Amino acid sequence: MFGTILGLFFLILLTVILGALTRRAWKARRAWVKWSGTVLAGLFTLVFALLTVLGAIGTYKLFRVYNVALPQVAVNGTPEQIARGEHLANVLCVNCHSLSGELPLSGGKNLSEEAGLPLGDLYAPNITPAGAIKDMSDAELFRLVRTGVNEKGRATAMTAIVGMHSLSDEDVSSLIAFMRQSVAVERETPEVRPSILLALFAGAGLIPLDVPAAVTTVSAPPKAVSAEYGQYVLTFMDCQGCHGVNLDGKVPPPAPPAPNLRPILSALSWDQFFNLVQANASAAQPGEVMPWKFVARLDEVELEALYQYLHEVTSK
Repeated sequence: MFGTILGLFFLILLTVILGALTRRAWKARRAWVKWSGTVLAGLFTLVFALLTVLGAIGTYKLFRVYNVALPQVAVNGTPEQIARGEHLANVLCVNCHSLSGELPLSGGKNLSEEAGLPLGDLYAPNITPAGAIKDMSDAELFRLVRTGVNEKGRATAMTAIVGMHSLSDEDVSSLIAFMRQSVAVERETPEVRPSILLALFAGAGLIPLDVPAAVTTVSAPPKAVSAEYGQYVLTFMDCQGCHGVNLDGKVPPPAPPAPNLRPILSALSWDQFFNLVQANASAAQPGEVMPWKFVARLDEVELEALYQYLHEVTSK
């Protein structure tokens, strides 16, 4: 928090200094100094004033307390839940919460480095039973997955993981059941320290930090090879976060441009789609943006349902 506040103070200081220079230029006796200095210094003053406002809004979003009531949750921890939770963890959680991209979920690398931007220290924490989850209730864990709000009521990086928020109640409970009984690994990750750049992005709305007022019920369609279930898979995999709402590659910054999937997927048969996923998963290189390895971990029903939905949508 200190680093973000310090960055915000620096923006305020620059705005004040530039404002003073603008005023001084306006009082200059020479016309060319007066007008060129006033326009130039005034423009920079406005820019830094805007950055200061965005930084203040973003800092507030990052560190305010969100009063999201805890849901009524009963995680039974059945063998079926644990198995489903392990599968989901292998598909969704290891990308951030593991250095190797494999279980256990003992903590990951700095997500700021993954983004290639100086967003601060954003280490995905250890979420095995030896980590912070040992002191959290099932309700607090459920709220964290669904909304991104932690046990202290503050937004976390999970707030921006839109796909996780669309997991059904049963799938979230399954994840919790798995985390509770997974192998405990003693590993500490550095404290989260967002930078002023992250605050600016949050203030400008470029990073989603829209915490819902309450934890709502989410249900999934019956698991089957259907476009309906495929849409559910597409949503929790957050394919549209990279490829755009219409899967045409059009996404707002700071997200990098992504391929237009429509002409590609509309022409692929199921066998071609399956082989494409498996081939790219085998050839995937470290740091590759497209998570082929994790898409390939979807089970056969999930993957074929995803294909059914993608093919149906992109063929229109």
